Amino acid sequence: MNLFRSEDHARRWSQFTPRAEEGFITLTDLAGFFGTESRRHMLDPDYLSVWYPRRAVERRAYLEWHSRSPHVLSPHH
Repeated sequence: MNLFRSEDHARRWSQFTPRAEEGFITLTDLAGFFGTESRRHMLDPDYLSVWYPRRAVERRAYLEWHSRSPHVLSPHH
């Protein structure tokens, strides 16, 4: 994982490839992912078998909620 100040900075990186854009995640979204249910169970002995498979669904649900939430400011405000 590489951290960049902005998407524009990432695009100017010498090793950037255009197909990588689909993997851009804002810091707000990354923080939100860490608040999902499966992340609270990372130290459980059954994490890989029970919780890890649920992460993709949780992330999609979070992103959908985040895009519709009236309490979240868009980056353009």
